[in-house]
Amino acid sequence: MFTVRDLFEARVHLGHKEGSLNDHMRPFIFGSRLGHLIFDLDQTAYHLRAALNFTAHIAFRKGIIMFVNRNAQTSHIVERTAKESGEFAHTREWRGDVLTNANVQFGAITRLPDLVIFPTVLSNILDLHFAVLSAAKMLIPSVGIVDSNADPTLITYPVPGNDDSPVAVQLYCDLFKRAILTGKQRRKEFQEQGILTE
Repeated sequence: MFTVRDLFEARVHLGHKEGSLNDHMRPFIFGSRLGHLIFDLDQTAYHLRAALNFTAHIAFRKGIIMFVNRNAQTSHIVERTAKESGEFAHTREWRGDVLTNANVQFGAITRLPDLVIFPTVLSNILDLHFAVLSAAKMLIPSVGIVDSNADPTLITYPVPGNDDSPVAVQLYCDLFKRAILTGKQRRKEFQEQGILTE
């Protein structure tokens, strides 16, 4: 689906400044250049492939997938990706108990998502998005792009990489859309062949 060169050209390797490194992200850092951290793209590719595989399996099993993003610069990309892949997106202000108290929030029994995808796990430059904590509390698997200044410990499938650049977010969204559509297409093929029933 992608190569390490694709990641490099999308500037996935660029992290934040050296002083902002989260200790949990240290194993994913290749080095630094001009005071900015550089991700090891071989590790990024490994983790991204695992995340895409998991996403395709969720789509294959007719799971609900929700994209969550708070970055105004890339929210339109995330919304478009969710729409084109037939899934859901939340790119506005997150109300704290949307997942943890959904039945009260929506006034009915609500099916929660089977997977939450975070193109960035931060709601601003410093704070972890509240939905990351909510998904972990509700045992909802999550995939998240984790920059050098973020904490990957609550993400089920963390992918180390640049989460700020629109070019990088576009690449992630294209890959996740392709994985979701591939999973759905494979399910349709299996149903047509009689291998899988509804």
